[in-house]
Amino acid sequence: MSNFKIHIKTGNCSLCDKSLVIDRKYTEELLCPECFAKDIENKIYHTIEDYNLFSPSDRIVVGLSGGKDSIALLYNLIILQKNSKYSNKIKALIIDEGIPNYRKKSIELAKTFCEEYEIEYKIIKFQERIGKSLENTIIQKRNSDNYKYACNYCAIFRRRLLDEGTKELGGNVLAVGHNLTDIAETFLMNILFKRFSLIAQKNIFGIKSTQRNNLHFANKIKPLMKIPEEEIYLYVNIKKLKYYPSHCPYSKQDPIIRRKVLNFLLECKNIIPNVEFNLLDGYDTLSKTLKKYYKIGKKNNCQKCGCPSADIICQYCIYKEEVNN
Repeated sequence: MSNFKIHIKTGNCSLCDKSLVIDRKYTEELLCPECFAKDIENKIYHTIEDYNLFSPSDRIVVGLSGGKDSIALLYNLIILQKNSKYSNKIKALIIDEGIPNYRKKSIELAKTFCEEYEIEYKIIKFQERIGKSLENTIIQKRNSDNYKYACNYCAIFRRRLLDEGTKELGGNVLAVGHNLTDIAETFLMNILFKRFSLIAQKNIFGIKSTQRNNLHFANKIKPLMKIPEEEIYLYVNIKKLKYYPSHCPYSKQDPIIRRKVLNFLLECKNIIPNVEFNLLDGYDTLSKTLKKYYKIGKKNNCQKCGCPSADIICQYCIYKEEVNN
């Protein structure tokens, strides 16, 4: 978290009379830790309500890594379930990519959290579903001509296993801990690589619960999408929630552009504190505009796994066959 600047100083809370406050630059508010934490919880609740991210009848599965974002997400969904009309039990899905000295520790934290709050959970391992752990995949592929970097393999495999695991747990909604910083970063990445057709296909606010008929995969929702990453970090520490603090080692080792985009975004925040919110609005506006020019054609079904695919064989099956040959 060394990239993030947390502004804590003495002053008067905008909502109460406490004096040790967090300086929220993008709204010019001064909030004491207690009011700040409550505000984060209210934002999550209003995001769910404003965009109708799920209904009382939905069966929610949370993608749980043990990191700050997914822990904060699951914790807040548990609060909502206890204090409101949402009746179906929330479940958690943990993906074990097989990354030494990283994933084992975060999985232990995720399991402990689930057991403390009596949350049913399922662990799916790359080794069992793909045929190789991510570590063994990288050892095999790193020096090959078609090496795609660890994050590319991981993203494709994780996305499919999250969908499969959600269905296996009986879920129809997959909640993930993507925060505002993640979404702003992804938007910039898509612009840099001219992925306009991908932007056109995105519905960043999720599909309304009334529009979910005939979906092949579970609907993915992002209840943290309006909260900057450093505020999630502050929140979990204020609430004393245990989480695994380290980032994946491969995201640091591989020369991926995403890390450079994030650093650029954080530099911009020093000058434009609300830049992430501007990018979120821009993402939404541009996706609606581009839909007029990039018509989403009828997708094929992958000849190997049967899932919807833009090509005859989906990327998941291509990668899976590649790493096992």
